[in-house]
Amino acid sequence: MIRLRKSPWFLLFFFIVVLIFRLYSLQMDPDPRVRSQAGSQYWARLRVTTPRGYIRDRNGISLAISTPSVSFFIDPTLWEPANAPLLQDLIPRSRFERISGKIDSRYFLIARKIDPPVSDKIANLKLPGLFWVKETKRIYPQGNTLSHVLGFCDIDDRGLAGSELYWDSVLYAPPEGRIIAKDARGNFVDIAIPGQSLAVDNDSTVQLTIDSRLQHILERRLREGFVSHKAEWAAGILLEPSTGRILGMASLPDFDPNDRNTFLAKESLRNNVISRVFEPGSTLKPIIMGNLIDNGEVSKQTSINCQGRIKVADVTIHDIKSHGRMDPSSIISDSCNVGMVISVRNSDPFQTYSFLKRCGFGDPSGIEIPGEESGLLIPPSQWRGSVPATISIGHGIGVTPLQLAVATGALANGGKVMKPYIVSEIRSRGGSIQYRGKPVTVSEAFSEKTSKWMVEAMRAAVEKGTGRSAEVPGSSVAGKTGTAQVPGSGGYQKGDYTPSFVGFWPSYSPRYLLLVVIGNPRSGDFLGGKVAAPVFRNIVLDIEQIS
Repeated sequence: MIRLRKSPWFLLFFFIVVLIFRLYSLQMDPDPRVRSQAGSQYWARLRVTTPRGYIRDRNGISLAISTPSVSFFIDPTLWEPANAPLLQDLIPRSRFERISGKIDSRYFLIARKIDPPVSDKIANLKLPGLFWVKETKRIYPQGNTLSHVLGFCDIDDRGLAGSELYWDSVLYAPPEGRIIAKDARGNFVDIAIPGQSLAVDNDSTVQLTIDSRLQHILERRLREGFVSHKAEWAAGILLEPSTGRILGMASLPDFDPNDRNTFLAKESLRNNVISRVFEPGSTLKPIIMGNLIDNGEVSKQTSINCQGRIKVADVTIHDIKSHGRMDPSSIISDSCNVGMVISVRNSDPFQTYSFLKRCGFGDPSGIEIPGEESGLLIPPSQWRGSVPATISIGHGIGVTPLQLAVATGALANGGKVMKPYIVSEIRSRGGSIQYRGKPVTVSEAFSEKTSKWMVEAMRAAVEKGTGRSAEVPGSSVAGKTGTAQVPGSGGYQKGDYTPSFVGFWPSYSPRYLLLVVIGNPRSGDFLGGKVAAPVFRNIVLDIEQIS
């Protein structure tokens, strides 16, 4: 008789089978107490915004930062619509109406990126089914200041305009994975998903060349002129003529990047300094005259007789008065149209066109913000009839304020057209330098001798000519007024003008160049010397007080 022995392996196998059966029963048919505890818990996997990098001015003052905020959502399976009235005044009306009834989803967003103390009020209600998650929100501490240069972001913190858009690849941080849970005691737990915590600190930085002190002066004084003359638009730009560095840039009407309701007016979003194309009028005269002198077409002793009007082809060009005999300096200081027209009679359109291109007209400058227009400069093959004459007085050509300021800067700095730049430095995460702005000479537009002579003529325009309202005692301002008509579909629009003033100081060694343009003033005067020049003067006075 053979006797069977029980193997220890059999006992081990039996134990494993019992263990698996028990685990299966606990998972598929858990104890009611376990079911109750699990039912009181909630978890969700979310992707939330993380901090963008900083935008600062040249002195390190923050212009755009990311701050903590809270977003709220509900789980409709746990939510009681009867609690909705408690949130009526705390969340958007459209969201309130939805949560007042049945919602067929597991996740429903009710308020995004709420600031304290409203977020505290919502959280303190401790409503069943209400959850929240910490995010970051883009904030512009100085409100409307420099709004067109800074731009703004969408709700997910992706750049949509201005520097926020242009440098989005540097400033943007990908969303972070989060787990949001509510334990059996009703406490919220906000946990970063392992391996997806990306935003401990985003120290990437876009540092602008803007000086906030000068920017505030520029905007305040420009707004005074804009409002007092009931203008449709205005632009102001302050730069260093020797380097092309932008120190201030202002455009009106403007907007508050913290308030999306101010985005509704499209004209408020336009950066007039780089996106507005207008006819410069007499502010172009020193540039044209400088070219004529360099070419030998006009000498400093040339004498021209202004009788107040002149007919060119089918167009009659007028002056405010008959100036009599004039030399090139007085043509500039008194802003004589007839003198300019006579001066360009024998000019070569192809040479003048090439010169204007070297000055930067007809092409974008490449400044490091989006939205720049090229302007309008028709090819020389179309310079027939009165076109050369009208261009000599700043009509028949479209420029941006930035282009005009840069070209005038060549007169101020000895003849060099400098590439404008508004970014001083870009640092990516960790502090490594990705980009650095620096002076770049684009072309040589004038000889040094001619530019110095033209500075004297523009100084005379402020001392005793059309720009007397821009004179600042002790600052030696040199400049030029401009008053241009506004073209339309059927010719120039009656009653529409663009007064402007461009100048630099000190004239003998310019530190600053400033252009002020007031578009379509509806109250008071319309001449550049009476509208834009006083605004220029006030800005210079304020800058001199802090310099």
